[in-house]
Amino acid sequence: MKTTATAFLSILAIGMAAPAIAQQDPAPAPAAPAAQAAAAKAGDTVYDTAGEVVGTVESINGQTAVISTGTNKATVPLSALASGSKGPMIGMTKAQLDAAIQSARK
Repeated sequence: MKTTATAFLSILAIGMAAPAIAQQDPAPAPAAPAAQAAAAKAGDTVYDTAGEVVGTVESINGQTAVISTGTNKATVPLSALASGSKGPMIGMTKAQLDAAIQSARK
């Protein structure tokens, strides 16, 4: 049975942007470049950082996207998606996203 689990998980963005590193110099350290935000749209395939399929964008509503893994659906912030070489990318594998959805239901 397919159900929607709403999970705004901060772990979705793991690996999507590098943190700034403090420097010994008293001058402020420049911020690391953030991952380019994805311009996702309904029907797009979502990939993990290794280029494997995670799921499909079912819909976009404001600043959130509903991603279907085929087994589960999750509403995630668009900020959790970055532009990859194949299309929208998320910092989780399909198995990790499915596990996070199942965990959120408990």
